[in-house]
Amino acid sequence: MDTKLNINFAEQPTVVCDGCGGKFFKKVTVMKRVSKLLTGSAQDEIVPLETYACESCSHVNDDFNPLKDE
Repeated sequence: MDTKLNINFAEQPTVVCDGCGGKFFKKVTVMKRVSKLLTGSAQDEIVPLETYACESCSHVNDDFNPLKDE
């Protein structure tokens, strides 16, 4: 069963930067160090978490921020 969605993206709301109202975003990476005790490996591991920041002001919206609870 092949179901195709017919979505008109022009009718969908545009996500904007909460800082400056910009409409363009760039990929950024947050690096987290995960303890070897949690992973069972011989050493701590570095894990990249990709998210998005505003192209104009570099603000990261709360919806995109993997660190908002820190």
